[in-house]
Amino acid sequence: SSVFHSVSAFNNAGISLFTDGLAHPWIEHNYLVHWVVTILVFLGALGMVAMFDLFDFGKLRERMKQPWKTISFPTKIALYFSLGLVVFGALSFAALEWNRTMDGMSWFGKFTTSVFQSVTRTSGFNTVDIGSVGMPMLFLLLVLMFIGASSSSTGGGIKTSTFAIVLADVWRTVRGADHTQIFKRTINPVLQSRAYSVLLFFIVGNVIGIFVLTITESHLMKTEN
Repeated sequence: SSVFHSVSAFNNAGISLFTDGLAHPWIEHNYLVHWVVTILVFLGALGMVAMFDLFDFGKLRERMKQPWKTISFPTKIALYFSLGLVVFGALSFAALEWNRTMDGMSWFGKFTTSVFQSVTRTSGFNTVDIGSVGMPMLFLLLVLMFIGASSSSTGGGIKTSTFAIVLADVWRTVRGADHTQIFKRTINPVLQSRAYSVLLFFIVGNVIGIFVLTITESHLMKTEN
């Protein structure tokens, strides 16, 4: 069971052997397990390129000897934007579900649950009853899932790199600047075009999927008396 959940967490499969996922009574308050799964999911969603750049022994020694050398540009995007999304998701979950699905938990339990649900947006694990989560938080979870994980990772979504480029280009437009920049690096127009293409493909795919579901699952949209 431990090996299965470790693999399922790192590859962002989100599959659990427990009936209610990690909200099963056996482990719903085992926060050590929750944090282990959280870390594995985050590292898996970070991407193998970023993982090797951050933890390769050769590069670690090189950065220790030459402190001015930092992590690569793609790794910065993957790491910083992933952390930003985790913080946003955790704060949102805590604000919206503090007295709802997390009612009765300790402060540490609520903190753990908020971070867990934010990180595992790329996998599908749960430590609370997702059916009890309010519509505002479900909407934000859908947005976070749409963005997804980083490039070369095991997660889905449009990727944090695509999101970063689109966000940077929007900020460039707001500021009236001539070039799109991230971390003081100018983004090639070809990469901008690819980012918008990926975003458009995902939006169109989701719209088509929703339209098909309104036909095939129309009975779910009827209000029961």
